[in-house]
Amino acid sequence: MIVTRLYAALLFLGSLPLLPSLSGQEFRTQIRPVLVKHCQPCHSSESENRVRFLRARSAADVASERGLWRNVATQLRNRTMPPTGPQPSEHDRFKIATWIDRTLRETACEIGERASPVTLRRLSRTEYQNTIRDLFGLPLQVAELFPVDGSGGEGFDNNAETLYLSPLLAERYLEVADRVLNAVIVRPPLGRAFTARDLYPERHADTHDSVEMLPGDSVSREVTFYEESDYEISSWIRSPDKDDEPVIEIITDGTVRGQLRFSWSAARAASRRLTVPFGSGKHRLTLSVPNHSPALRLVSLDIDQEKVEPAPGKRAAHFQLFGRDPGEPVLDSRREASRLLRGFLTRAFRRPLSTGEAEPFLSLFDRSARRGDPFEESIRIALKAVLVSPDFLYRVEDAPDGPGPHPLSNHELATRLSYFLWGSMPDSELKHLADAGRLQDDEVLAAQVDRLIEHPRSRFFASTFIGQWLGTKDVGGRVAPTLNEIQHFYTPQIAADMREEPVLLFQRMLNEDRSLLEFIHADYTYLTERLARHYDMPESVQGNDFRLVSVTDGRRGGLLGSGAVQAMNAAYKRTSPVLRGVWVLDVLLGTRIPSPPPDTPPLESEDSEATGLSVREMLDMHRANTACAACHDLIDPIGFGLENYDWLGRWRDVDDAGRPVDVAGILPSGEAFRGPGELREVLLSKKDQLIRHITQKILGYALGRGISDRDHCTIERLVRSIESANYGARSLVREIVLSVPFRCVQADADVGTSQLRAERE
Repeated sequence: MIVTRLYAALLFLGSLPLLPSLSGQEFRTQIRPVLVKHCQPCHSSESENRVRFLRARSAADVASERGLWRNVATQLRNRTMPPTGPQPSEHDRFKIATWIDRTLRETACEIGERASPVTLRRLSRTEYQNTIRDLFGLPLQVAELFPVDGSGGEGFDNNAETLYLSPLLAERYLEVADRVLNAVIVRPPLGRAFTARDLYPERHADTHDSVEMLPGDSVSREVTFYEESDYEISSWIRSPDKDDEPVIEIITDGTVRGQLRFSWSAARAASRRLTVPFGSGKHRLTLSVPNHSPALRLVSLDIDQEKVEPAPGKRAAHFQLFGRDPGEPVLDSRREASRLLRGFLTRAFRRPLSTGEAEPFLSLFDRSARRGDPFEESIRIALKAVLVSPDFLYRVEDAPDGPGPHPLSNHELATRLSYFLWGSMPDSELKHLADAGRLQDDEVLAAQVDRLIEHPRSRFFASTFIGQWLGTKDVGGRVAPTLNEIQHFYTPQIAADMREEPVLLFQRMLNEDRSLLEFIHADYTYLTERLARHYDMPESVQGNDFRLVSVTDGRRGGLLGSGAVQAMNAAYKRTSPVLRGVWVLDVLLGTRIPSPPPDTPPLESEDSEATGLSVREMLDMHRANTACAACHDLIDPIGFGLENYDWLGRWRDVDDAGRPVDVAGILPSGEAFRGPGELREVLLSKKDQLIRHITQKILGYALGRGISDRDHCTIERLVRSIESANYGARSLVREIVLSVPFRCVQADADVGTSQLRAERE
């Protein structure tokens, strides 16, 4: 029992450094013998299997073949090896995999730091929306028009490997580009005037330019309508005889839209008009004389768009783009188009243009202008091509010429920094520093981190990181839904407040450089009046604006006191110590818990009314199975310590059956605690593990990729660098931006960038 507890404690405290001699001794006496016993038949030096990891005789040998041993740990956790024969115990699997992870992490600096690989990273749908907002100065809500981006790497949706471009998404980009430009550009009202000679089929015209149309005749013209609107269709004919009342039918794309009825006029000509709605695009407009109508002589056809005053926001966006109010004349359209497009391309591509790079877009403008399209429409066509260009949709970084880390260009670094903290394109100050070549300077770069964090746009980072790291972004929807039957006490507004509570906690930590340990021990929280009532704290806040509230009773504050965290780790109308324990181990401490073995008996329903047993009693029975005990001895005590929170994160002292809630727990390493307050102290005693894991998560988010064992050297240096700053949240972000992986790149990953460059050139 003592030995078992010792090993379990080492697993749980897996981040504690071991001396190399002890690590090597552990490998020789405790790790390798188990591997030899179960893996020798297939992986011995005499076997035909080329995966010969058993040739390792020391911890140094393990560290020298990092990819091979990382795969060994993965196979053990997933139970895919050994495929047949006697299997290692769950305890041994967990112990060996954890030892491998720890050894690779501790030896990572022996091979130096790794820079971020060159990747083509598409903008996520929220990054696209933010970029459109900053590019045009108009807050257009377009993110929901795209499919949800998948998560990968460290669990975030900005991971390059999951941001692929499907054919459906490519079509959607074309559609959204049209929407965006239609919302920004104010076109002059369409006005077209055609004589009867301009209509088809051509007819002989008299000296008054009128053509004869007999009953059953029709003439047409294909017209481009630039935007959806109402259009006034008017036609002139030579005045008919006094007794005649000729009729013209208006037909668009084969559909009759109305009639024009004429009568005699002393002015020797008569006109009638009809308002018809048109969508944007090309439409065939036909004038037809019905069989029952007298013959007539057609003079002209006019099309005039109904003039609608643009909204102030659209007018302002138009001015920002064109530098002039809608309707102002353009004297030299080609010169003006070149100026506008070059400036727009520089901002949209987030870098200076190469020689000739603007020419393909200018050629689109020229083609449209030659057709007779208005200046604004010709610019719109060119801008649409920009918005579907890979250089806009992707964050492109050039591969260096040689191996190893190379500094990013100033503009690439500005883009990384801006999308990390703002989820959008660099602003004018970042662009100015990049243009001046100053952004790779340590002091300048650190000052920009502070500036970006202090700007309200940094809320994007706080909200996105917290919502995806913790999983709380789904509370009220997919997780802990606000069902009709419980909305008398759990409403969508309360769910939204619960999602916001941990975001505001992190935002304060960033703004004031407060310790990352406040994720655990914060003695404050942010509440609205409705959330305070939900928490049974009605005296805390008045009004539904968030207020900073001091909490000292151990019930609230930090992530463990967050209603969103507790509700998302529960089932409908019942708590789940298992889900909560796994969440603390995985999300807060980075202790990966393998899935249950395939032959593990299912955990009985936690419905105590059906079984007559408490949750603790049912889990005690489950742990009696030795296959389950290896993990549940770690999981369950933590979950028991959080049983004061019901299934919606409210505090309780008795369960639904009226029994006092038992919140005592003992970890395999021997720490005993009662309730969330004492559990916090236990977690704080593992601050190295906690800080290291949070550092890994923020680094993975910043880089937009998964963390590998070569990144652990950077992680260790980051953790050590912020110790003197009391593990400040802003200090960590600043050190991440100054780190080798963030500000450098190396050419060992993806050929996609060079292919894109070749196609563009």
